[in-house]
Amino acid sequence: MYMLCTSQSKGGVNMSRVGTDPMAGVSEDACTFEIDGGAGGDEWLARRWESVGASWAAALLDEDQYHQRDAAEEGMSSRAMLLRKWRERRSIPTRPTMHWGSYAEPWILQTAAHILGVPMIRTNHMYRSRVWPHMSCTLDGWCLPDRDFQVAAHPEFLIGRTDREVEWLGDLRHMIYRLGAEHGPGLVEVKMKMAHAVFKPRGGEKDPALQFDYGPAAHGATWGAPRQHAYQLQHQLAVCGDDQGGGPQWSVLVALIGGMDFRAWVVMRDHGFARALGAAVERFWGQVHGTDHDLHPG
Repeated sequence: MYMLCTSQSKGGVNMSRVGTDPMAGVSEDACTFEIDGGAGGDEWLARRWESVGASWAAALLDEDQYHQRDAAEEGMSSRAMLLRKWRERRSIPTRPTMHWGSYAEPWILQTAAHILGVPMIRTNHMYRSRVWPHMSCTLDGWCLPDRDFQVAAHPEFLIGRTDREVEWLGDLRHMIYRLGAEHGPGLVEVKMKMAHAVFKPRGGEKDPALQFDYGPAAHGATWGAPRQHAYQLQHQLAVCGDDQGGGPQWSVLVALIGGMDFRAWVVMRDHGFARALGAAVERFWGQVHGTDHDLHPG
């Protein structure tokens, strides 16, 4: 695990406390600390289902291709499928890929820090929004760059090591250190993927629009990260940061694809989207649990 050699960053955040003190790095105006999800157990699961977490963001906005596929196969609208999944959320089985992903996350994060040459620290802290009370997230970790104490990158771990593959690493690393100087620490989201195009309709072809491209110039339509994960990152930034620049304003997504191909992307907080997403979460919660319940399966 990489640790910083300095204690301060932009905004007066004590970098040495980020990841250990749950409220270090986040905006106290934006969120409250709920629980350490790393401890597991029934309490974390109970709190998780009392709000809408980041993994639901894409489905809530009808931008989740897996959710759309499930709805089509069942002959349901996307909204009706969302309601059914939400009602059955406590009994949805955990797939083996989810177990493997959870076990691999600490190693992938540590390896990402080594390859990128940027300090990162693992957490499992769960937060709940003060602005949108039914919006929450559980973080994988923090990215803690400091321009005065830069860590060496290790591009030799990149598959193939072509010029294009090495160039994106340098550009992304420069961006991360710049964002750390301007905004303080950022969030980290970790993914383990089986393939470069992770979605296709059953019996169909892979969607080329969902291929993972390289570097900070890729995926411009979704803030610089692959579509299938970008909404989750924005949800986390909406919960933990605020529109005035408090808390995390950026996030880095790191992914290990096929066990050997490392990729990473950076997303900036979109304040307007954060407000729209928060409103969508509260509207959905009211429709499902409140007096304006008007969603029906089928």
